Amino acid sequence: MLNEKKFKELFQRKGEHLVSIFIPTYRANHAQEDRLRLKNALKEASNQLEERGMNKQEAHSCLEEAFQLVENERFFSNLSDGLCLFIDQGYFHYEILPVNFNPYVYTGEQFYLRPTLPVLTGQSRFFLLALSQNEVRFFEGYQHSITPVKIDDLVPANMKELFEMSDVKEHLQHHSGQGSQGGREAMFHGQGSGKDDRAEDLKKYFKEIDSGLMEMLHDEKPPMVVAAVDYLLPIYKEVNTYPYLLDEHISGNPEAEGPAELHEKAWPIVSRHYKKQQEADKTSFQQAMAQNKASADVHEIVPAAINGRVEVLYVNKDYHTYGRFDEKKNAITIHEKRRTDSKELLGIAAIQTYLQGGVVQLLERTEMPLPTANLNAVFRY
Repeated sequence: MLNEKKFKELFQRKGEHLVSIFIPTYRANHAQEDRLRLKNALKEASNQLEERGMNKQEAHSCLEEAFQLVENERFFSNLSDGLCLFIDQGYFHYEILPVNFNPYVYTGEQFYLRPTLPVLTGQSRFFLLALSQNEVRFFEGYQHSITPVKIDDLVPANMKELFEMSDVKEHLQHHSGQGSQGGREAMFHGQGSGKDDRAEDLKKYFKEIDSGLMEMLHDEKPPMVVAAVDYLLPIYKEVNTYPYLLDEHISGNPEAEGPAELHEKAWPIVSRHYKKQQEADKTSFQQAMAQNKASADVHEIVPAAINGRVEVLYVNKDYHTYGRFDEKKNAITIHEKRRTDSKELLGIAAIQTYLQGGVVQLLERTEMPLPTANLNAVFRY
């Protein structure tokens, strides 16, 4: 999975003929179609390289490793929702990502990275905790995918294991003279004890789970959904310290549910959360516009993003604007048609906003706070 380190490595690479390719793919059973899409994208990349001065042989040589990928049958049986390739002379890197890209090929002096931002910004990303007394499972999900996350080194495998470990610890302490007064044996209260003791046992179990998960999630912000029987949820919420736990949960024992079934139940909950957030964002944008702290003018926004002034940027994910940025004038010129010296200006604004700590959202046109424009921004100052 693409991470921030690899993203910055790709961003920092410079050259004359850097090729970026994005295609949508299928998870299974469409290898021929995926292969054809990649083949067509490479044909387009070759044309762009020739337009920039390479001959046909040089262009094919530059794209050689990608052409080899086309012939790799095994490769096409292990894809996700989107495939992106980054190619330079002597450099080849690809990412299989849970993002449904629009087909796009870009050749320029830098790699084109805008479509990858949802992976890094958490757009549609969420966590799912499948919780029962017999097992704990954890998943990372997106709109179209879900992946199990290994947590057995962080949390107890189940409630029984936690109390068995506690029993052993207390037993050893007792026999070494470190136990409590009177030599009380450790006891798993759940075995036939009262309701209050049972709740305390569950609370202890959930505290251990929360503590372990927070070692992994301490700097994360995606929403988290819990799948559990109803009576367990308020007890877990009482000890939870992850700030982005959603109120709505998947009701029922998740033990018999596979990842696909859990994803099917989780996504509507997560989707409602993101829709609500989008409505709040629209209100905030309108308020900022009324205070002259926001804009929908590409001529104003792109220079502001480059200069670190953009706090939140909304980009029409299906649209591209080509042109150049003049550093001396701090202004852009828009090209009516894409040229070999064109930069994709919305991509520049998105990447610069992200790298300088701003929030970037790639949206459908209808989801934009001001849908009549392809770029909306809220400014820091």
